[in-house]
Amino acid sequence: MILSRRRLVVASVLLVLEAVAFGLFVTESATGAIAAVGITCVSLWVHIVLHECGHLVVAKLLRLPVTAVRIAPFGGWRNEVSVRPSPSATALPLRMVLFYFGGPLANLCTATALATAAGLTSSALARLALFGAALFAVLLGVVNLIPGTSPHNDGRNLLRWLLAPTATRAALRAGYHQESVAVMQAADSMPALLARHR
Repeated sequence: MILSRRRLVVASVLLVLEAVAFGLFVTESATGAIAAVGITCVSLWVHIVLHECGHLVVAKLLRLPVTAVRIAPFGGWRNEVSVRPSPSATALPLRMVLFYFGGPLANLCTATALATAAGLTSSALARLALFGAALFAVLLGVVNLIPGTSPHNDGRNLLRWLLAPTATRAALRAGYHQESVAVMQAADSMPALLARHR
């Protein structure tokens, strides 16, 4: 975990240095290059919010019950929109695939809009900032589609619902059952716990 964080920090620093060098080349101004890189880096937070909003909009459109919305920096580094669909819901595999695709799709649409705007502007500084922001949007969208090991990875969950919808639905049902058993056990032990503290 620490090693991957170090790699992320090193990659981020190298990306910023490369962006400053590229910005200097394009704008021929140190302040312009730093401003373009700063705007591009700030856009990362906007892209994270747009990504989660993409999931949220799709969840609402498909009537998937939303149980939580966490967006950095307010909820730490874990950003997510959590849904709790009924395992017997109609067309659940398709609805879940669309839900998990909603975030990356929002990023890819944002990247398209930013790249189009960059192509229409005549300012080198604005063009650099818009293309940089578009690049971040594409990277965030594509990286989220690559299957990973985290249970919150969009690509992993997309593949689970695409390749094994019956097994995934059964696992969802089993998970809900385990939760209800745990809640019932906790409720059963509550009177004894309260009696001890009197």
